[in-house]
Amino acid sequence: MRKITADMSKANEPGASAGRAWRWALGVAVALAAAAGAVLAAGPAVVGACVLALALAAGAVGWLAGERHREVLEREIGDRQSELRRALTELEIAQAETVRRLSMAVEFRDEDTGAHIERIGRFSTLLAEQIGMEEELCERMVHAAPLHDVGKVAIPDAILLKPGSLTPQERAIVETHAEEGHRLLKGSSSVILDLAATIALSHHEKWDGSGYPRGVAGEAIPIEGRIVAIADVFDALTSDRVYRKAFAVEKAVEMMRSERGKHFDPVLLDAFLEVLGSTGPNARERVSDPIALADSALETFEAALARSDAELAEGAIAQAIEDGIAAAELPGEVIEPALRRVAELREQGEIDAERERAAMGIARRVLATLRRYVLGHDEEPQALARIDESIEMVEGLLERAGSAEGQARGRERAGAQAVG
Repeated sequence: MRKITADMSKANEPGASAGRAWRWALGVAVALAAAAGAVLAAGPAVVGACVLALALAAGAVGWLAGERHREVLEREIGDRQSELRRALTELEIAQAETVRRLSMAVEFRDEDTGAHIERIGRFSTLLAEQIGMEEELCERMVHAAPLHDVGKVAIPDAILLKPGSLTPQERAIVETHAEEGHRLLKGSSSVILDLAATIALSHHEKWDGSGYPRGVAGEAIPIEGRIVAIADVFDALTSDRVYRKAFAVEKAVEMMRSERGKHFDPVLLDAFLEVLGSTGPNARERVSDPIALADSALETFEAALARSDAELAEGAIAQAIEDGIAAAELPGEVIEPALRRVAELREQGEIDAERERAAMGIARRVLATLRRYVLGHDEEPQALARIDESIEMVEGLLERAGSAEGQARGRERAGAQAVG
């Protein structure tokens, strides 16, 4: 492929185009001269020479035509392969996005509503760029790094959501998420998910070998895992947790410096501090249009409810909060309008009653999670009241749906008995 691309580039250079034009003109001129000579020549020897020249010129012109066709064919092949590469890249990103949404849903149930995984992706990519990693790998890091904790889907909520300290047994269960994440992601044909599998397995390893799950040390830890380890710890230290408030950036940096050469690769840590100095503590770029953000969240949430996709629904709400939509606005701007749209789909016969009830159940689950998030983040009291109002609405819808279904079944039984 690289050869074809190089040949195409050479063929499209101005000098190459001029050379082709010159060769065509020369070939045609020789052919015309030979034909004229053959007609005007007086002797057979001269006629033979002109005919030979004419044949050679015709062959040259034919070769030039073939070369031109070959160049066109190579260009067409190159274009098709470029389209294929774009399609494969888009597929890889779509695959990563699917798993990323699942990962956001896990984070939403855990403690940071997806903001954490977005910052990990951004900081990991900036660090990879800072140390001069290949551009293609840096582009993959932005999609792969946010999947580092996807293995938490295998951790029971009773442990994952526990507000107090974990017992040694519970801690051991939490630590299995590295192996579980690797198991979920490995073996994929996607280079992004393959990279994510390596990150999931290695981002809790430590430079001195005291990490988990395999106790790997130093440069035996994949560099992508060492990169994400730094971004992960920094973001954890500077974010609120249910058991503590966020540390100031200066304190977090001090704590991380004390782990230089122990927890962290010393060279990578130094490079990260350079990145931090140039980007600030929040490297994530926000979209500023609140209407566009709400519309996007509503569209994704609607689609999730219509497909009974709970993980996508939670991921959409987590992303909306990270994008800056206030928790108090989500019931009115996203969740309730989506439920109204589902009711319309039911009336139009595009979804059945079972799918509608599933959508209501997902909305109730998301609202309960949103309520827990509000309680844990000291949001305004009206946010909690608005969420409770929405929960009551969904509970009412579910109750009426159950009652209507019971009545319909009763009528069906009565009809069957009458026929009998």
